[in-house]
Amino acid sequence: MKELLTFDDVLIAPKFSKLKSRSEVSLSGVIISPYDHDLVVDAWDLPVVSANMDTVTGPEMANAMIKAGGLAVLHRFWSIEDNVNAFLETEKYAWCSVGLGEQELKRADALYVAGARVFVLDVAHAAQTQVVEQYVALKYRTPGSFVIVGNFATAESAQAFHNHLVFELKVGDLAIDGIKVGVGPGSACTTRIKTGCGIPQLSAIADMRAWYNGLLIADGGLRSPGDIVKAIGAGADLVMVGGMLAGTEETPGEKHIAPGHTFVKKYRGSASKESYEAQGKGQSYITAEGESFEVPYKGEVAKVLQDIEGGLRSAFTYVGAKNIKEFRENVEFVRVSPATIRENGAHGKR
Repeated sequence: MKELLTFDDVLIAPKFSKLKSRSEVSLSGVIISPYDHDLVVDAWDLPVVSANMDTVTGPEMANAMIKAGGLAVLHRFWSIEDNVNAFLETEKYAWCSVGLGEQELKRADALYVAGARVFVLDVAHAAQTQVVEQYVALKYRTPGSFVIVGNFATAESAQAFHNHLVFELKVGDLAIDGIKVGVGPGSACTTRIKTGCGIPQLSAIADMRAWYNGLLIADGGLRSPGDIVKAIGAGADLVMVGGMLAGTEETPGEKHIAPGHTFVKKYRGSASKESYEAQGKGQSYITAEGESFEVPYKGEVAKVLQDIEGGLRSAFTYVGAKNIKEFRENVEFVRVSPATIRENGAHGKR
């Protein structure tokens, strides 16, 4: 049995650096089309994308993320008409989510007509025949679009997806444009508790990067800027965050006063009972694999993103890297003990 690791299990070893300032660090990146290497699909200055959850990303969050140099994925838990209107409210067109079934293809059709060109095929477990078939249909119905498929937990499962695409459906003209990694690590997710399935997130990222050279998004398990640093060091091009952004001013929903006279906002997993009820999923064979709860109000999301950016820039100077490519080349992970985890925090604080 293999020993697999997540973020708290490791630290990054500091190295000699020639950088004189954090301002020398570049966190930028681009997405290049796998079909036309001269075509830039999208670009960013901060490698963070807001999660496509209905309590995280609407138009206001998308615009705030884009303004900060990051990216955003609009959720899909509204009518097609409302989804299109939300997309049109984004200042620079955001990415859009699509699920399974004909109705979701109609959603993609409408968003494509409105100008959407990057889609996230959003399924809890993407390594399924029906997801491959939806991917093919989506690609053919939205010519020239870039489609990210998720979520996967292992490179083996993603490779099986690729093999079914090429050898079973015989569509060798299609590649997997982008992959989203993470089964069960999300802050509002209970998949691992309900099903016993999942892979520790750091190992999942590294495993996928060892096989896959395309756009790789790490989704879930990120609780701090340090976790984001480790995810990028393990091979992620972008990180998708939900819990870290939850409760900010730009998330959908109103803040209200909770007992104790503190402001809170709603945060829920897309597979929570509350979310399933809103989606009309009531089959007896479905169990909720997420939670719904309130989180403290955090103010403007820009403050959270500034903290993330600061952590990334500082980490790059610790290993002597000016950009993400150099950072990955310089990163050396070291295994740590539970005692080290206790040592990591501000343990002198009372």
